[in-house]
Amino acid sequence: MKQIITIISLFISLISFSQINLTYEEVQQKFGIENISESQTAENHFEVKKQNELETIKFNYNTENIVTMIEIESKQSIDNHRFHKLAKELNPKFKLTSFGETDTMNFYYDSKNKLLNIKVYKTSKKSELNKVIFISDTEIISELIPDIKKWK
Repeated sequence: MKQIITIISLFISLISFSQINLTYEEVQQKFGIENISESQTAENHFEVKKQNELETIKFNYNTENIVTMIEIESKQSIDNHRFHKLAKELNPKFKLTSFGETDTMNFYYDSKNKLLNIKVYKTSKKSELNKVIFISDTEIISELIPDIKKWK
């Protein structure tokens, strides 16, 4: 009996830990309703939450109120340790299968789970990372990177 309770507790904690593909209600429970400014469009819903003085997080929801994209923007540079912490917390199922880049962005794609992580830099030097984006919507991914299936 004790093992069953432990397994159920572990399963519930794993579900609540993952943020991408959660419902609107689950995000509200996890992140609270403070410091949120919302906006509704015809197709989707998003909300922006101020995490602290320097960082905001934006949740984009599809028509079923499921999170399909999370953007974290910071006024200070986001270091590699912070990026990996955010990725682990907000997109834990991600497993890198391919990589691409532009002058100011790095794209990390998981072809098995159809997940995309993006690092957005202030300049082409890629010395200051100021935005991180996690996407699970395959349509958005194909629009952003039309040839993603050809990546190696």
